[in-house]
Parts: sequence; structure tokens; C-alpha cells
Amino acid sequence: MSFSLVDVFSEAGIVGKGVFIILALMSIYSLGLVVERLLRYSKARKASLGYVATLQKALASGDLAASAKAAKQFPDSPVAQVVAAGVDAYVAGVSELGKGRVGIDLVEALDRSLERVRDRQLARLKRGLSSLATIGSTAPFVGLFGTVVGIIKAFTSMKSTGSGGLAAVSGDIAEALVATGLGLFVAIPAVALFNMLNSRVEDFTVDINDVSGEVVAYVLRTGHGAPEAGE
Repeated sequence: MSFSLVDVFSEAGIVGKGVFIILALMSIYSLGLVVERLLRYSKARKASLGYVATLQKALASGDLAASAKAAKQFPDSPVAQVVAAGVDAYVAGVSELGKGRVGIDLVEALDRSLERVRDRQLARLKRGLSSLATIGSTAPFVGLFGTVVGIIKAFTSMKSTGSGGLAAVSGDIAEALVATGLGLFVAIPAVALFNMLNSRVEDFTVDINDVSGEVVAYVLRTGHGAPEAGE
């Protein structure tokens, strides 16, 4: 018997084939998810860099409202969406104060909006990562299940043939070992890629917090002055 992957799969039982198929689907899903997330993060990074440059110009000119308007040009930037939500809340608070409403803390309203939208944007960036972590932690056990099935088949073959020779059990042992190897083959890259993607999300978190802090500092520095929202 040849011990190529195709031959082992063709000789495997129903349960063994099922294990191989599940592991293959896990691997394909992991690869697709990683490619999609990397493309998403790349677009978000480029858009965020562009927006930060626009934001710095808006703050330098004293036009805070322009930073919220500019966010519409960068829909892929989580930084832009967070800052725009905070500035919109600040502008709305200024408008309420202009109407004579009291008891509005503009900085608190700004902070709450920044925090709420930041959490939402980070959740979107983390979408799918829990599935990747689950694959990384469960794939070895799926492979181990295939290993157990293969060993059981080997003992069954020994019993039915009445022979303990290697020829009688080589196919079943090969099935068991391949299942173990496939489980590790799927799990190890999944764990490594999860850690890599999670570090990217942490980088976005730092960027969002830095830019949000810069906006809050600007508001405090200008003494809660009303931005020219209508310009």
C-alpha cells in the first residue's frame, strides 16, 4: 500500500474521512479568514494615516467640525469613525448649551462617544478572530480523535485477521498518524496567525486611543469653545 495522503484518505473509514474533511475545512476557513482580515487591516491602516493628516490640519486651523466632515472621506478608517462620533457629540452639546440648556459636560459627552464607538470599531476589527482561536485550540483534538479511531481500526484488523503483522495494520496506523499530523498542521498556523492578527488589533487600539486623546486635549486646551459647526 502507498502511504500518500490521497491513498490514506481513500483507505480510511467513514469516521476517518470525516475527520480529514473537518480538518481540511478548518484549514481553508482559517486561510480565508486571515486573508480577509489582512486586507481589511491594510485598508484601515492606509485610511487612518490619511485621516490623521487631515485631522491635524483641521485642529491646526481651529476647525474641529471639519474633522468630523472629513471622516466621511475615510469610511475604512476606525480612527476616523471614532473621532467623528466624538466630535458630533461635542458639537451637539455645544448646540444644546447655545439653546440655554444647562448641566451638559462637553468633555464627558465627548469621552462617552469616543469610548462607545471605539469599542464598536474594535469589535469589528476582532471579528472572526475568536473562530481562529477556536480552530487553533480544537484542531489537535480533532486530529487526536482520528488517531484513536485509526488505532481502534488497527486492533480490529488484528483481531479479524488473527495476525499481528505490520501488513495487517499498516493502513490503519497510517490513518492514525496522518490524522495527528493534520491536526497539528491546522492548529499551529492558526495559533500563530491569531497572535499576529491580535497584535494588529492592539496596534489599532493604541492609534485610536492616541488620536482620541489628542482630540480631548484640543477641546480642553481651547476651553470648551464652540466649534464652527455650520461652516
